[in-house]
Amino acid sequence: MASLNVWEPIMNRIGPERHQKFITRQFMAGNSPAVRIPISMAFPDKTELMIIRDGDRIIVEPKEKMLGDVPRIFQALGKYFVGGRPEFEEIERNW
Repeated sequence: MASLNVWEPIMNRIGPERHQKFITRQFMAGNSPAVRIPISMAFPDKTELMIIRDGDRIIVEPKEKMLGDVPRIFQALGKYFVGGRPEFEEIERNW
């Protein structure tokens, strides 16, 4: 199954600080399954989060990308930038 995160290919090229790992276990918090996330990996307070089920993975990410990610995203896209748009070639037509 393809990843549902359109940013994933870009974010994977950004750098090792984006790839921290922490082992935890699922537990019940009331009637809901929950996991503990270390403070070093937590999102800012009141960040709306989106939860995506991708096969046997559960991905938690901000609903909106953060402005602080923009420079790293542009850096990752740099090698795909060709330096401008191709010129439009007008085709003569007989209407």
